[in-house]
Amino acid sequence: MILLLTVSLFLQAQTPDMPISIHLKQGSLKDFVTQIEKASGYSFIYGEEVAFKHPVTLSLKKTPLKVVLQKAFAGQQISFEITKRHIILKKEKVQPTKRHFTLNGYVLDGISKETLIGANIYERENEMGTTTNPFGYFSITLPEGDTKLDFSYIGYATRQVSLHLCKDTLLTVQLQNDNQLEEVVILSDKPETGIQSSRMGASSIPLAHIKNTPALLSEADVLKTIQLLPGVQGGISGTSGLYVRGGSPDQNLYLLDGVPLYNVDHTLGFLSVFTPEAVKKVDLYKGSFPARFGGRLSSVVDVRTNDGDMRHYHGSFTIGLLTSRMHFEGPIWKDRTSFIISARRSYFDLFLNPFLDDEAKGGYYLYDINAKLNHKFDDRNRLFLSFYNGKDQLMFKNSYDYNDFVEKEKQNIHWGSTLGNIRWNHVWNSRLFNNTTLSYNRFRFRINNDATRQKENFRSRYQSGIEDWGFISDFDYHPIPSHFIKFGGKYTHHTFRPEIQNTFIHTENGEEKQDEISTIAGHEAVRSHEASLYAEDDFNTTERWKANIGAHFSLFQVQKHTYTSLEPRLSLSFSARPDLILKASYTHMTQYVHLLSSSAISLPTDLWVPVTKNIRPMLSRQFSLGGYYTGIRGWEFSIEGYYKALKNVLEYKDGSALSGNSANWEDKVEMGTGRNFGVEFMMEKKTGRTTGWISYTLAKADRKFAPDGINGGKRFPYKYDRRHSVNITLNHQLTQRIDFSASWTFASGNTATLPKQQATIILPEGSSLWSNGYYMQIAPGNLIVTGNYSSSRNNYRLPASHQLNIGVNFRKKTKHGERIWSVSLFNAYNAMNPNHVYIDYKENKNTGVKTPVLKKLTLLPCLPSFSYTYKF
Repeated sequence: MILLLTVSLFLQAQTPDMPISIHLKQGSLKDFVTQIEKASGYSFIYGEEVAFKHPVTLSLKKTPLKVVLQKAFAGQQISFEITKRHIILKKEKVQPTKRHFTLNGYVLDGISKETLIGANIYERENEMGTTTNPFGYFSITLPEGDTKLDFSYIGYATRQVSLHLCKDTLLTVQLQNDNQLEEVVILSDKPETGIQSSRMGASSIPLAHIKNTPALLSEADVLKTIQLLPGVQGGISGTSGLYVRGGSPDQNLYLLDGVPLYNVDHTLGFLSVFTPEAVKKVDLYKGSFPARFGGRLSSVVDVRTNDGDMRHYHGSFTIGLLTSRMHFEGPIWKDRTSFIISARRSYFDLFLNPFLDDEAKGGYYLYDINAKLNHKFDDRNRLFLSFYNGKDQLMFKNSYDYNDFVEKEKQNIHWGSTLGNIRWNHVWNSRLFNNTTLSYNRFRFRINNDATRQKENFRSRYQSGIEDWGFISDFDYHPIPSHFIKFGGKYTHHTFRPEIQNTFIHTENGEEKQDEISTIAGHEAVRSHEASLYAEDDFNTTERWKANIGAHFSLFQVQKHTYTSLEPRLSLSFSARPDLILKASYTHMTQYVHLLSSSAISLPTDLWVPVTKNIRPMLSRQFSLGGYYTGIRGWEFSIEGYYKALKNVLEYKDGSALSGNSANWEDKVEMGTGRNFGVEFMMEKKTGRTTGWISYTLAKADRKFAPDGINGGKRFPYKYDRRHSVNITLNHQLTQRIDFSASWTFASGNTATLPKQQATIILPEGSSLWSNGYYMQIAPGNLIVTGNYSSSRNNYRLPASHQLNIGVNFRKKTKHGERIWSVSLFNAYNAMNPNHVYIDYKENKNTGVKTPVLKKLTLLPCLPSFSYTYKF
């Protein structure tokens, strides 16, 4: 009886969790088994094939038996099983290491063969995915064997491709348009934009939203749609100007197929140069800038144009109140070569001239032309030829006859941009993609003036502009699945022509002489060289962490002086939960060119000038934090905060301005520091018949200069400082044929410098007075001069502005295409927003005393409009 009780207690003590102690140094399997059997009472069962790959050293006290076994057999390819009395050992089968291969290629529209930018590729078994780059190219590395991939794109049916991957494979996938999704507007996540990316402050603008957003005179416009995003302010009501996170207009980098544009405005800023029918994709970066971008401080607007249909001919034409547009594309050599052409022109001059007197003719017109050729040599090589030309022209002539004094004047003012580029896409291997671009870009402004006075003819020519020749080479490299590397370089040769003006007089005997008084000395062209190198790595550190680390190195050489800048870029993304993502970023940017302007609206007389020996490049360092929530189906919520510190920002000195020419402009400006900071909130509905967003921005921007400089060295609000901004955007599909859109905006007023006091100066006889560029000697007697006085810079804030725009589209399918009537109402409730304020004087009829009063000017009241579009 005592023996049975002892055996029972002993068996009960044998458990996998029983604590044991072991001390073993460089022991074999036999040494280990002997110690465990003595300490635990278990016996081992194993075959001759079981052995340690390397000796084991263990020193453990009162450690559970199971833990001891796990530590001893770690890395030994030995598995164990514990029964009631035995420990059974088996040799683990070695799984052969799977090889990995890279699948790469293009994703195309199944009908037009147009490349699809930002298409999603996802492999479910290994939970790996990627997206196509700006040229429709993708690369993904997967384990060897059978695999299934899902290819998807907004507005297209998802396609699943099954294949056995046994080598690096080049694959072209075609997606078919899914008409059932036409009424759904979605902002998809792109590799560099969207909530799922590692970046923040980056957005892709859906083309459907650009075309449906109600705008001035029913003119769909890329930049006016961007104005509705948080952190972006518009300029004067109805214009397409962008002021991003407190920055000035020249701090935005506009790219058309990767080539910078210096002037993006028509009609003094009421329309941008981007024709909607030619646009394929629009990305806005205002926070963590990709390392390949440089040269501006506030934002990058990256616009890509269509490549052209390689299978079918189709197009559209639109007739509106301001302009008419046409678009046509199709194959030159089916499945090999395609073309696309888009054109737009206004016609005020054509309508007005027949009703004007021959002696007082005049008019204004604008036009844009976009053209592209796309040739596919094979699956690894593609060539693109792109061209853009846009122009505004204002002309008028007058004739006067004052008591036999005859004067005739004819003036022609025109400005515009010309851009061309040759682009080559080459797939070097399954993991390396290259895009090389050679480009030319020119912006030019000219005034031709001819006047006849009595028997003399005056002829003057004024011109300014900037011209660039550029070379760009970009590489996409996928070394391993978790890393996506981009690197490359750029070179640009700039030619700045600030101003050249000459005036000549033709006498009745045919002689020509130069008018010395009215001629501005032609400024010599300023040539400069700009080069940059960049590299960045977008990678996943763990399942929850994503990062993008990069650097941009730039060099600018001008007037035998060289500036260099190393600009680090860092973005981090952390998935706290599947529906909650936190992000942070740091960006350093440098800007080497400035826009000299003294107007609140975009004018062609604004002059681009480079940094000089005395004017250093502008610098910015931006820190951003953000949180994003997608827990409610179909909705996204975001909050982003930013702080941007600026150096070497320019302001005109007190009492200085552009004054019609850029002579000695360096003496008229001061360099200082600035701060832009704020927080942006956004809630967005992305799916369903009703989509749209509500955003709110709280922001501040100010400047500070030397103690003896602007504003006495005291900090003052920047002219683009707007404290509050609210945007509400709505798109609703009423029926399959009718859709409705509306936008409502509210914004605090801009700042302005207004005089609050007047000073009277009495100048004695013989003193000098500077006026209109000349010193004038005071005639006998005293001269009384009254001047306005402002106590501080930007001391007045304009009243807040608000505006409602409404649009409705009526669609109808026809035998050969689709007909669309678009009706819009700009400034629907006729808000008299102050576009400009000025001081006037009201005279008292009784006393004759004039009292200063503040008046406002409203440019755009309620304006209804319509347009007609036919697609074929």
